[in-house]
Amino acid sequence: MKKAAQLGLPVAGAMLLLGVATSPAQAATHSGSCSTTGASGSYSVSGWDYPDAGIPDVNLKVKDTLADDHHVRVRLWVAYADEEYAFPWRANYDGNGTSKSWDTHVSGPGNIFGVKVEVARFEGDRKLNYCTSNWYP
Repeated sequence: MKKAAQLGLPVAGAMLLLGVATSPAQAATHSGSCSTTGASGSYSVSGWDYPDAGIPDVNLKVKDTLADDHHVRVRLWVAYADEEYAFPWRANYDGNGTSKSWDTHVSGPGNIFGVKVEVARFEGDRKLNYCTSNWYP
């Protein structure tokens, strides 16, 4: 019994190393979302992980969830070492039940330490209400 246990550990260790050694490298994918009255939205980023300097693939989505004649917007926030930066708003004017999606990327002045999404309902250029996702990481 003792001999079998001694052999089991090296075999298990070899299998673990084999699994790690043969796994292909994959780009990290992260996402976040939030909802507020009349709007919901999300982000998904891939090819980036803390604290890379750029994000090659970003997808932003926003959905209008209320028949109220207001439009909805979404934008990405990134955290650099010394500041937080809000990217320009992307808007959906198509009305209740409609969604819009945008693919983009981020390149900036330094390493990116976090990302989050902000979603809001607007009357013209006046923000009526909003939500933000948690920062990742």
